[in-house]
Amino acid sequence: MNPAPDARRSAPRSTRPAEHAEVSAFYDACAFPGYAPSEAPEALLARARRAAFLRDLDAALPVDARVLDAGCGTGQVAAFLALSSASRRVTGVDGSDGALRAASDFRARAGIHNLSLVRGDLFALPLAQGPFDLVMCRGVIHHTNDPRGALASVARAVAPGGYFIVGIYELWARIPHRLRRVLFRLRGGPINALDPVLRRDDLGPDKKRAWYEDQYRHPLEVSLAFPEVEQWLHEEGFEWVRSVPPTAAGARLFEPERRRPGRAWARRLGWMFSGWNNPDAGLVCLVARRPKDQPARD
Repeated sequence: MNPAPDARRSAPRSTRPAEHAEVSAFYDACAFPGYAPSEAPEALLARARRAAFLRDLDAALPVDARVLDAGCGTGQVAAFLALSSASRRVTGVDGSDGALRAASDFRARAGIHNLSLVRGDLFALPLAQGPFDLVMCRGVIHHTNDPRGALASVARAVAPGGYFIVGIYELWARIPHRLRRVLFRLRGGPINALDPVLRRDDLGPDKKRAWYEDQYRHPLEVSLAFPEVEQWLHEEGFEWVRSVPPTAAGARLFEPERRRPGRAWARRLGWMFSGWNNPDAGLVCLVARRPKDQPARD
């Protein structure tokens, strides 16, 4: 089955074709995260609302917001935000035909008319639909050899007054998972009891296989230091809002947190020590805002 017509529209060719071809081929073979067979939209909504971050994001986001999910994968977060409000205009961009095919199939089954899917990569985003009130790029820039350049490219799509959510594998938070990966490699396979996702009873073998491939066999991954990425956002002209975790209780996700000396170090230590039971395996989101008087960059 071919992707939907809009999923075949491509952005300009990436300036990093060899690197991105390998990552795209990886996700073509193992689209992540996967859908359950014949998954209904009600099931996706219920599952997403059990996740504190997605529940808070939906509560904080206006019902008529323009949203870009850059590196949307199989489009589950984009589909959730579109299903939650028919007035939102949501666009998902990804470089993998396999992931977009899964996203297109679900969009068709669920009848989601306010979700567009476009093929492109972080360094050559199709911006005809922008700028956007919210741009998400969760778990993507650390799968490139130029995370700084990827962040700058995606940041251009944020409208004045809009929000930017960047998800990274944080250097300290990822330490437990990197140790787990070494143990799995030495054993020659997974030890389900050590991974909070692999030991879940409510996930089928296909979803567990997709998680294992993405977390333990990905061809390109770097961990990024929280203070460094925060500085990148500042250099791009953004105002700091907060980091997640911790969660921010509903509409407070876009409310700036109070900055206190030493909080960043304490938070990073907390992420590291809680990492063995963290189902996000060290994924940390940074939330920032473009000032209203600052235009989106070309």
